[in-house]
Amino acid sequence: MRAPPYRTTQEFLDTPGQDPRELAGLLAAVRRTNRWYGGYRLVLGFLREVLPVLPRRPVRILDVATASGDVPRAIALWARRQRVAVSIAALDASAAILDHARRILRDAPEVVVIQADARAMPFADRSVDVVLCGLALHHFSFDDAVAVLRDIRRVTAGAYLVHDVLRCWGAYAGAWLDTHLVGRNRLARHDGPLSVLRSFTLDEFHQLARAAGLDGVQLRTSPLFRVALVGRPEVAP
Repeated sequence: MRAPPYRTTQEFLDTPGQDPRELAGLLAAVRRTNRWYGGYRLVLGFLREVLPVLPRRPVRILDVATASGDVPRAIALWARRQRVAVSIAALDASAAILDHARRILRDAPEVVVIQADARAMPFADRSVDVVLCGLALHHFSFDDAVAVLRDIRRVTAGAYLVHDVLRCWGAYAGAWLDTHLVGRNRLARHDGPLSVLRSFTLDEFHQLARAAGLDGVQLRTSPLFRVALVGRPEVAP
């Protein structure tokens, strides 16, 4: 089945000057998506995979395009239960969004908030143990998404998880139903379905990985029309 046509219309999440209350509702919808549709489970499962082969403690984790910081908070709370020392950077380009993140992260001192462009992150080469980027690649054009992936590969010592929604009719229908029947936020009703139309097909994700030079990357699909680019850390013999 053919995918729906790609759209370049900008999402409200990427448009400065939104009403603070409506923006808070939109960010709450993103958190609900992570909680209900497997975002936390995917990230924590990946960490369970890679942490045993990462010798450094605390583990240095970077969350790219963090939005309201709910994923770093979930990691921090999980790491405490697992007795694993972590140091997490939550990066986003929007000052307004990061104001919301700071409130979400008040009980997570393991997390530091950083305002920066995901295409040119202020980190040295191979300085981060694990890089995460969830439901964010579709906010960029193809060329800019390649730039984001290249910079993720540059700053990580090898472990990264970039996951997003596939552009397909099933995902579009699910996003429309979720934001119109469950959600009540005007911005989310616009951005939810549009985020699917701004995302990439499975073939396009393959193209992104090749264009970014992600050697050895795994492309995994999962239920609810999700796809992940997975980089495993290099293990010394």
